[in-house]
Amino acid sequence: MNAAILNLVGKVSFRENYDPPVFRKVAFGTWKTASDPSVYAQVDIDMGPALAFAEKYSAEQGVKITPTHLVARAITRCMVSRPEINGMIRRGRIYLREHVAIFFQVNAPGTGEDKVKGASLSGTTIHQAEGLSTAEIARRLAKNANDIKQKKDVAFNKSMDMIRMLPWRCVRPFLLFTTWIIYGLNWDLSFLGFPKDPFGSVMVTNIGGMGLDIAWAPLCPYTRVPLLLTVGSVKDRVVAVDGKMEIRKIMSIGVTFDHRLIDGVHAAQMSREFKKCFEEPETYLT
Repeated sequence: MNAAILNLVGKVSFRENYDPPVFRKVAFGTWKTASDPSVYAQVDIDMGPALAFAEKYSAEQGVKITPTHLVARAITRCMVSRPEINGMIRRGRIYLREHVAIFFQVNAPGTGEDKVKGASLSGTTIHQAEGLSTAEIARRLAKNANDIKQKKDVAFNKSMDMIRMLPWRCVRPFLLFTTWIIYGLNWDLSFLGFPKDPFGSVMVTNIGGMGLDIAWAPLCPYTRVPLLLTVGSVKDRVVAVDGKMEIRKIMSIGVTFDHRLIDGVHAAQMSREFKKCFEEPETYLT
């Protein structure tokens, strides 16, 4: 089944005829799945300008803008400027996406009086993020997260019910099989409760809300997502500025990426572009 047919039977749009560098082929020959070639990095952001911008922008737009929303907008810009990393590995080949889709981790509370008991970590995906402002990303995320927490997301509820009924030993084969159908064959399984392209281009999870400054999350092979960002808490830190010690609002971001698709050159270039977004938020993060 060639790429053209795959795009017809499914709903996820990819670019065809991507000729990757030789190193990509070497990487394919070196590592088999995303659990093997994970690379970890840390990006520290001076949040002073961004926090001031977020406060003003929130008042103007009538929606609360958090560091997570700013990170989502910034990484979207980076992926648009570096389209060769906005892709997915499928059937031993790299397929480049036509759009940026961001998967956000969402904490779904339990039921009954004890909201902690039975709580689970879930997620929601914002598609075609390159066409959205930071405020629009915030609104969509808030709505999707609320639907999950209020049990209004029909597709999510259906998929969770299906997994809940499976014996423990069957969960892994089931996940691998369904994601092979969704991504490997590019079929639409929404009628079973599995939305098209459920995990997107990049995963963003807020660990700062749990009181963590920094963490590195593992890539999950069956999601086919090559890039994961963990957003830490904003802390006062002493940093050197023009040879002098100053206290700045610093946020650390843990980065995990699939070395088969992304290399150190990509990471360095994206880091510079990413930081620039936070240095000039009025220009890049609206």
